[in-house]
Amino acid sequence: MAGFLIFTVVMVMRLLPTLLALPLLAAWIAFVAGMPFVSWLNDVLLGGALRLASPIALVIFGAMFARVIQKVGISDAIIKKAAELSGDQPVSIAFLLTAATVFVFSGMSGLGPVIMIGSITLPLMTGVGIPPVDAAALFLLAICTGGMANIAGYGTYIGIFGSEAALQYYLPGVAIAALVTCFYIIKNISSGNGGKNTLPAAIKEILSGILTLPITLVQALAGIFTSHPGGLIRKKKELPAAALIAPILPLAVIVILRLTHGFGLPLMDQIDPVAAALFGFITASLYATLTVCPGKTVNTLTGAFVEGIRDVAGVLFLFIGIGMLIAASIHPASIAILQPLIGSILPSGQNGLLLFFAVFAPAALYRGPLNMYGMGAGIAAILTGLSFVPPIALCGMFIAVGYLQGLADPTNSHNTWIGGYTGVDTDIILKRILPYAWVMCLLMLAYVWLTQ
Repeated sequence: MAGFLIFTVVMVMRLLPTLLALPLLAAWIAFVAGMPFVSWLNDVLLGGALRLASPIALVIFGAMFARVIQKVGISDAIIKKAAELSGDQPVSIAFLLTAATVFVFSGMSGLGPVIMIGSITLPLMTGVGIPPVDAAALFLLAICTGGMANIAGYGTYIGIFGSEAALQYYLPGVAIAALVTCFYIIKNISSGNGGKNTLPAAIKEILSGILTLPITLVQALAGIFTSHPGGLIRKKKELPAAALIAPILPLAVIVILRLTHGFGLPLMDQIDPVAAALFGFITASLYATLTVCPGKTVNTLTGAFVEGIRDVAGVLFLFIGIGMLIAASIHPASIAILQPLIGSILPSGQNGLLLFFAVFAPAALYRGPLNMYGMGAGIAAILTGLSFVPPIALCGMFIAVGYLQGLADPTNSHNTWIGGYTGVDTDIILKRILPYAWVMCLLMLAYVWLTQ
């Protein structure tokens, strides 16, 4: 426990990056538990590094897809199209830019896209009179909602609790985030006159993209054989409407595969949800390149794959560190020590644990003990190994407190950048958005209580 406390402090104070702190903490746990050196090498160092292999693959292919829709101009076009449709009314621009950001981040993640999209949306919001703190909060809410809709963001939960448990909360997670985001806009953004035709115009654009899809695909396939090397990439303003639906294609592929084959064990001719997600990212990447730059499909995909891995290199090593921490925490030598301690601290029943998570949800902030990208991964693994409550219920509890970490944690790189770009201190953003993040957490915990 002293090791947990020390490493938490050094991460909060940024004396040691999380990438290094987690493997070192795993080694510390192995040492204190008296784990043999051979067990540490085989079970923790190697076994832990490979433990989250499936989520790591998910992150890599998700990063490739994110790079594709960025390189061909789809993400930029979606945001600018939303700005055109919203006019200059605060509520209209808040709703449409937030929705566009959600749509984009359903297929993208990472600090790079945050900077790229934020540099467009934040000035547009503040330019129509939305206060900087509200613009920052709305952008964070949009990133959070889009992240809940992005299957690549469930990697840690899949690695610890399993894909079936994690995906149980996919639709509720998106719905809760979207509901609270809409409530924030209605409550905090002043309404102006006009903007009555914004929603019909947006719906018209979406329907246009869907209806012209067959024509666009035929043109794209023809373009592979008829286009010449020069000038193959269209200007962003000339993107076909059908290309703009690319960010949601991974989800569409996952749904189709689930309906046609089912998710479960490969031995039963069923598909692993992670495999379905990987295929979804590949299919959507091909679709995006074929509809925008068919003559450069191979070069675009190759470049996106390399650049995507570079974008998430830190995340990949973080996953390796999390895997090591999980492996050390659930080792029999560690469980023997931790079981009586955890049992004396935490409520033993599911309802008691739900109440504990509701009250101590802010412990997910500042790389605290409930942060799944830090100590929370080890605690989640310990609780899973101790079988206090079913893993599927535990998964929902950690997803619930994850709202606070993703939205309000000032140590997040995207929170830091947004605060600096808008000129609002991250602590002020924290105070502004914390109540809404906590409400999301409570709603998810209520869902867990009702369904498990």
